[in-house]
Amino acid sequence: MTMYQESSQFSGRKSAVLTAVILLHVVFGFALYSELGARIRATFDPAPFNLIPLVPPKATIKPPAVIALMDHKRIFAPQPDFPPLTPPSDEGVTVEDVPPEPPRIIPQAPPPPSSRVAVRMDPKHPLKIGKDFYPDASVRANEMGRCVVQVTVAADGRVIAAAIQTRSGFDRLDQACLNAVRGQRMLPATEGGKPIESTASIPILWNLSE
Repeated sequence: MTMYQESSQFSGRKSAVLTAVILLHVVFGFALYSELGARIRATFDPAPFNLIPLVPPKATIKPPAVIALMDHKRIFAPQPDFPPLTPPSDEGVTVEDVPPEPPRIIPQAPPPPSSRVAVRMDPKHPLKIGKDFYPDASVRANEMGRCVVQVTVAADGRVIAAAIQTRSGFDRLDQACLNAVRGQRMLPATEGGKPIESTASIPILWNLSE
């Protein structure tokens, strides 16, 4: 019996081709690895981060003025010497024991009497007032009222002017007031004992019930 041995898959040309393919893959993989490694190193290059210099921390420095004061020795100023105080001497001073003078009340002089005297009624020349001088028409009409007459009295006592200052409310009674003083005499006003011309207000009441 004749036996035929099957040739191997890796023999001859096939083996050479397979070996070449494997080598190509190895070479391509190495080249790819080298290229990627270079790019990665370029991307993460730590050189730019080293460009920033590190700043050392600031040292705490005391102000020179404070240091100078701390190193300076204390200066003590001596207290000034004041002379002792001595109380004043009573020698040569005499004090008389005299009781105080009681308060005195100075009497005030009374004010001098007024030298002016106003116009007054003259008993020797009474005014024409009363029932005897009541107007008849006013009596019949039962008219009553009060009026004030302003008179001017000369230095000799004569009534030289008269006017109604306050009306009574009735014309007949006002006219009776004027007739009561006109042509009459009164005691004139005096100033310093001398008669002077002056004015006065005289109230006159007309009343039928009295």
